[in-house]
Amino acid sequence: MRVVQREEGPDFTYLERLAEEYKRTKDAIADIEKRANGMKKELSDAVEAFGATDDKGHLWLNVGNLALKRERRISRSLDIDSAKQWAIANGHWDQVKQVIEVLDEDQLLGLAWNNKELEETIQAFYIEKETWAFKA
Repeated sequence: MRVVQREEGPDFTYLERLAEEYKRTKDAIADIEKRANGMKKELSDAVEAFGATDDKGHLWLNVGNLALKRERRISRSLDIDSAKQWAIANGHWDQVKQVIEVLDEDQLLGLAWNNKELEETIQAFYIEKETWAFKA
């Protein structure tokens, strides 16, 4: 990759110092996050081992002036395969099914592939989006 620098522009000595400080700061943040995650794991394990359960099933452990909590969370999801089998077996499938029509992109591209006169029109449906990422 060839990088072209402009002759005129900012003070590159300042930018060099700024880039180096940016890199050191990012590294320090990563180190702090790693340390914090380790502490969180250790404290969470302590709450698991020594905490008291409240009426909602959360675990609590008082340490000094802090109350540490392992929050109990329950999620529900439908077992679609079992529900579908039940609905079919009990004659309810037509009442609970939903048919959704969607465009099949593979079929659309196949149409363009097999009909060269449509290729330009179909390609125009694709929207290009430019994004930028900063790396140091």
